[in-house]
Amino acid sequence: MNFHLIKKIISHQPLRFIAKSIRNIYFPPKPAIDIKKTIAIEVSSICNARCIFCAYKLGYRSKTIMKLEDFKKISESATKLGYEYLDLTSPGGELFMHKDAIEIIKTAKDVGFKHIGTFSNGILIHRFSAEDLLTSGIAALLISFPGFTADIYQEIFGVMKFDEFRKSIVELLETHKKINSEVFIIFEPRTYLTLKQIKESVFYQDFVSQFVSDKVRITEPLRVFDSWGGEIRQKDLIKGMKVDRNPLKSIYPLKKVFLCVRLLSIGVVANGDVRLCNCRYDSTIETEKDSLCIDNIRNYESFRDLMIRNENKISKIKSDFIHGKLPALCKKCPFYIPIKMS
Repeated sequence: MNFHLIKKIISHQPLRFIAKSIRNIYFPPKPAIDIKKTIAIEVSSICNARCIFCAYKLGYRSKTIMKLEDFKKISESATKLGYEYLDLTSPGGELFMHKDAIEIIKTAKDVGFKHIGTFSNGILIHRFSAEDLLTSGIAALLISFPGFTADIYQEIFGVMKFDEFRKSIVELLETHKKINSEVFIIFEPRTYLTLKQIKESVFYQDFVSQFVSDKVRITEPLRVFDSWGGEIRQKDLIKGMKVDRNPLKSIYPLKKVFLCVRLLSIGVVANGDVRLCNCRYDSTIETEKDSLCIDNIRNYESFRDLMIRNENKISKIKSDFIHGKLPALCKKCPFYIPIKMS
């Protein structure tokens, strides 16, 4: 059997829709224990890019930086509740816009998180000591980028920041090799390019390629993009990039036979709102209409206090989902990943 051919066939629309729909209805995976022990904390809702596939450019959110002392309180409280894994990825911001980004990682390690990771566009990493970053306690640094050339960087990420990005990558990879770092650096392209085209670039061939190893790698490009609950449309993207409409997968109620795995995770955004999922948002974010928001942490003594006092509310959102009463954002979201609870 030619598995490569089968994989190629089901990667195209509409067979891809059918494959995902069958999975959703009949073969949802069981959740990993780690999901319930993972918390996402956003320390910056400010980004220095305007990616064509991201809702950040639509300007729905306040531009906020979380104070280091607030982050420490939330982190300490979260670890006391049993959270072990920290995701510092912002749903629409950039970690390294925070001047204390490395101190935040060190603080997270000190309070007891076992694994700390984040996505970053990499633009501002060069403003920090690469060695300090790689020895801060971070375990995985995932670099989102459109390609290794200036024109494609501006075309897809919307800013003329390729020189800064390149400087960051040079310092990061050279230091990683020099100190024999155990941190995973994973380049994840968001682009219309193929992996072959990315690897044909001068910067990749002359520099990046010599550092590729079991700790430094580049993944297949993401070329099909989530719509952020309908906020990003096909006309926003470039030929070769597609919005993941998935009509069969999203037909109600077939889409919602099982709980979405993202509702097992919890997140704190930079303004203090605590949300389920915390992966996607629309124009309702930071308003009373945000159906995934639990409450604001400033209304409680601690994150632990908020979670305990809102336990019934959180359980109801999940129960309602399973019984077909979805949060408003979830009804529009094609980023659905079903999970089978035991």
